[in-house]
Amino acid sequence: MKNLKLCLTTLALSLASVQANAVTLTFIENNDLHAHLTPHLDKVVKNGQVVYESRGGLARVATLVKQIRSQNPNSVLMNVGDTYHGGVEALYTLGNAVIDPLNALGVDVGVPGNWDFAYGPNVFRLRYVNNLTTLQKNLLQATVSITVKKPVFQNIAANMQSTLGANSGGLLLPGTMIKTVGGVKVGFIGLTSDIVAQMDSVLATGLSFTQGETAYRDLINANALSLRSQGAELVMVMSELGLQKDYRLADVINAGAVNVFFSAHTHDTVFTPLKAKSGALVVQAGHDGWLGRMDVTVNSGSAPVFNWSLLPVDASIPEDAAMKSLVDAARAPFLAANPNMTVPMTGMTLKLTEPIDKVLGYVYAPLDREQALESTFNNAWTDTMRQQTGTDIAITPGFRMDAPTPAAGTLYEDNHIANGALTVEDVYRFIPVPYTLATGSVAGSTIKSIIEGNLTAVYSANSFSEGGGWTDGWSGLNINVDLSRPDGQRVQSIFRANGTPIADTDTLTATGCLRPSDTTGTVLCSYDGFTNVVSLINPATGNPWYPQELFGAALAQGWLANGARHSIVDAAATPAWPEQPFVQPLAVKVTSGVSLAKSGLVYNAGTQIFTGKVTVSNTGTVPLLAPLKVVIEGLPSSVTLVNAVGAYYGQPYLTLTGTLAPGSSTSVQVQFKNSAGTGISYTPTTYSGGV
Repeated sequence: MKNLKLCLTTLALSLASVQANAVTLTFIENNDLHAHLTPHLDKVVKNGQVVYESRGGLARVATLVKQIRSQNPNSVLMNVGDTYHGGVEALYTLGNAVIDPLNALGVDVGVPGNWDFAYGPNVFRLRYVNNLTTLQKNLLQATVSITVKKPVFQNIAANMQSTLGANSGGLLLPGTMIKTVGGVKVGFIGLTSDIVAQMDSVLATGLSFTQGETAYRDLINANALSLRSQGAELVMVMSELGLQKDYRLADVINAGAVNVFFSAHTHDTVFTPLKAKSGALVVQAGHDGWLGRMDVTVNSGSAPVFNWSLLPVDASIPEDAAMKSLVDAARAPFLAANPNMTVPMTGMTLKLTEPIDKVLGYVYAPLDREQALESTFNNAWTDTMRQQTGTDIAITPGFRMDAPTPAAGTLYEDNHIANGALTVEDVYRFIPVPYTLATGSVAGSTIKSIIEGNLTAVYSANSFSEGGGWTDGWSGLNINVDLSRPDGQRVQSIFRANGTPIADTDTLTATGCLRPSDTTGTVLCSYDGFTNVVSLINPATGNPWYPQELFGAALAQGWLANGARHSIVDAAATPAWPEQPFVQPLAVKVTSGVSLAKSGLVYNAGTQIFTGKVTVSNTGTVPLLAPLKVVIEGLPSSVTLVNAVGAYYGQPYLTLTGTLAPGSSTSVQVQFKNSAGTGISYTPTTYSGGV
């Protein structure tokens, strides 16, 4: 009996020891700030309804961060993605206006976003590279008209190499970092944007970026293994590749290599973590209107426990006084009666001569970029350009930058009525890029090619064919598409606004944009294939016309177009926010939480085709929204899915229409053909998890 008591006592002590060893770490994700220093309106879903709310502001963020740190000192603050670009204060200071407030936030580790490269490669190096020699700094600074401020926290990027000097072929920034938090070693892998050269090849001067799924899979596996070998108990990926790519990579990396992907770039509010095949969780905290919080409890001898929540940065959060003082100081020069500033980049003539809180005019239809396919802002802006120039069509890039503005008369939840006012600052939040306007000519075949390529970049089932951004805005066109179709087959028809079909041989005049590097006379809005491209001149300045100038003039004079039209029709009626969580469909989602079961295949000896139905069941916990790509995996090489509508990573898929509620089932017809003329033995794949 004494021995039994001793064993029980030992067991109790052992359990107490294990519990005492448990530690909870808190990871705070602040992603896609886009230089928004102050609160602004945003569109959010509340109780199933889309409403306008005051969101963001670094003084509110500072309060939230302090609250979290007081609750758990074992916290890590991560700054992921676009940070120093996206607002008027940032543009006229090359991002410097953001530095002091963000440094005061106490960020532990960061990853640059694609727009952080937008001031040019020299500014990027001066801002991010810590080990520049005095000579290197002097040479770079000679090309920049103001001193570039630096963040005080380490930024990492394992997928960006230098192609210049003695470091050619090596990483420009450290690729990883290990930080001990609460006695736990945590490894971080940084992945910056890989689309910088697509934005403008000049921005990627002296840089190269990892490309392709296989290369990224191997890169993450190797870095995770290295971090684990150095004692890291947790491995986190901080990524600016976007939710679609991150989710795909989390599926294909080694099991257990990574614990969490903290994603950025695509501005997705992920309320429930996506669980990948490797076991990694994938999350993203929208943009500057949210903070993400991941609590991880580590207990020796058992698997970590993860708890994710999204925290709204809204009006219920009081502003931190010290941070507000820093923000006010950064903004003070921009609130002067005549700021008298010029964008400090070579060749730029864009000037700021009015305080940024000045109301330029009022809108009587809502303006925003909340939809990936067609937005009210892009419609209003392209119509306005075309009114000014008289061209057949107009195009604007598919930016995500936004300043949601309700129409005059919109009733808020608190019974406040919007006046529809739009300020100088709002204009720069919609258009924070100093490109200029131009006109040219383009063939009908080129228009179709541009639109088709753009739809691939936004809606491809292959995440690594996506190029970032949303669908370009168009005026003067009616476009019929089917987003459920494979790459290169989504455009169904294109008409002029008057209903006349556009033939491949037609020539149309166009208004668009010129980047500083577009000097060939054949490029508009980064697309080649135009002719007779000529800069549009602002009669008030005699210089090339900037979009901020034309948009502001149209607003002030009352001829800004109404963007409420619908000129792009999707035959598949692909759901997007707010009907589903994400603005872009999450391609991998269609197989998560779905199981397939075989039923009654009938063989036709003449055609050698087996016809039957496949049952699709939603075994997840949330509705699956059409159109779903039902992927048929594991077919023998001799068997063809005759009625496949496309391929998803080499596997054929069918399209399922209709919403599938949790626990419900439906069926789709399948037609299999065996080239060998024999029967088919097929065991359907069962998918686990859910979105």
